[in-house]
Amino acid sequence: MPKEALKKNIQNKISDYIKYNFKKIIVLLILLIVFLLTYIFYINLKKESEIKLSEKYTQASIQFKQNNINESKLLLENVIDKGHKFYSPLALYFVIDNNLETDPLKIISLFDKILKISSIDKENLNLIKIKKAIFLFNVNDEELIIKTLNPVINSKSVWRNLAIKLISNYFLSIDQKTKANEYIQLLNSTKIQ
Repeated sequence: MPKEALKKNIQNKISDYIKYNFKKIIVLLILLIVFLLTYIFYINLKKESEIKLSEKYTQASIQFKQNNINESKLLLENVIDKGHKFYSPLALYFVIDNNLETDPLKIISLFDKILKISSIDKENLNLIKIKKAIFLFNVNDEELIIKTLNPVINSKSVWRNLAIKLISNYFLSIDQKTKANEYIQLLNSTKIQ
């Protein structure tokens, strides 16, 4: 078969395929366009949402500097409630660092909200657990401290050794040397391996 006949044959097959599947091709193109537009809309909505969240955080900081403590606290709690992987923990730390909340149970509740944010990676969650445990040292809730740090201690986290040191120091600070020594031995056994 000559080249021109082969070429014409291929063109005919393509043309027939398009004619036969024209409706399917149009539907597929429409679906693709709808998907792309939806995706672009979603990305823009997400960016807009993050911008609004950052503005709320900034506004809370401004309100705090202007001594509008309650307004600042409300804005920060709203940011925490949004469950953003960056701004929510940042808002919690602002609340704690500036003593905007005095009720330890409320702060523990805020920590728990942050720890439920699924978009935070595991190592950052472990760091947040350590920060929660440090806060709990002031509350002196041994059971909750252990419950908070044990998942970090029983993991291969980069924060594992720090968690062990913290809990052993906690037990030393409350004169429970036996418990402290158990964690110190655990720490020493990990150093040997």
